[in-house]
This record gives sequence, structure tokens and C-alpha cells, in this order.
Amino acid sequence: MSDSVDSLIARLQADCTAAETAERAVRAEVDARVKAGETARAFAWRRLSALQDMARVAVLEREVAVERQLVALFREIGWIENDLAELAESARPLVDWLRPIAEALHAQVHPQAVAADGPPVEVAPVSDPIAAFRAFEAWYEAERGQPFLLVFERYTPPTPLVEF
Repeated sequence: MSDSVDSLIARLQADCTAAETAERAVRAEVDARVKAGETARAFAWRRLSALQDMARVAVLEREVAVERQLVALFREIGWIENDLAELAESARPLVDWLRPIAEALHAQVHPQAVAADGPPVEVAPVSDPIAAFRAFEAWYEAERGQPFLLVFERYTPPTPLVEF
């Protein structure tokens, strides 16, 4: 009789262990999905911030708009203060990737061009600036091993709580 009781208890304990293992797996999956959702949300807002700032500058004349869009972006991420000349040499490929995005934003903000001898002519944007930015993000991650939008993170050191 004792062997059958021990066997019953062993089976129940095995069920408990299996249930705990299953629960840990579910929690790990949920945690991973929540983390992925948080990252997607944060990156979407950062993408909006970057392209929104660039689009606001794109309203200027083309000669200055493209350059100023790039300055606005690099200033926002803290890599420069005033001019693209401040960028390190390692950042030059980024400018090459971002310049067509700035041009596409300018084209989207200015959809009409004036023909030399007539009325405004509808001009198709060079490319979709959002798709171009996502392609830039993919290139950056493949090239640098981390998502571009991480450059928007700002480390804030913990500060002690002071009570008066």
C-alpha cells in the first residue's frame, strides 16, 4: 500500500513540476512579447519625432532644406551642435543614406513644380520617406549591430530621493 501511495504522490509532484515549467514558459513568452511591443512603440514614436522634425524643416527652399533637415536630425540625437562638419568621419555614410530621405521629405512637402513656361506641374516624390527611413534603419542595424533608433535614448543617472 505504501508503494502505491508513494507512486501517487510522485505522479502529483511530477504534475506540479510540469505545471510550473509550463507557467514559466508562458511568462517568458508573454514577457518577450511585451518587451517587443514596448520597443516597437518606442521606436515608432522616435521615428515620428525624427521625421516630423525633418518634415518641418523641409518647407524651406530646397537649397537649404535638405542640409538643415540633416542638421536638425543630428542635433536632436546630440551628435552635433551647429553644422554637419562637426560629424565624425564614421558618420559620413549615415549622411549619404539620410540625404535621399531629406530630399524625399522635401519633395513630399513641395508636390508641385512650376514649369518654365506655364502652370504648376505635379511632381511625384522621389520615394516614400517613411519606407526610405525604414530601409536606412535596416542598413544601420546590419552595419552597426544595433537599431538606429537607440541613439535617441538618453541615460539618466539615478538620483537620490531627498526628503525635507
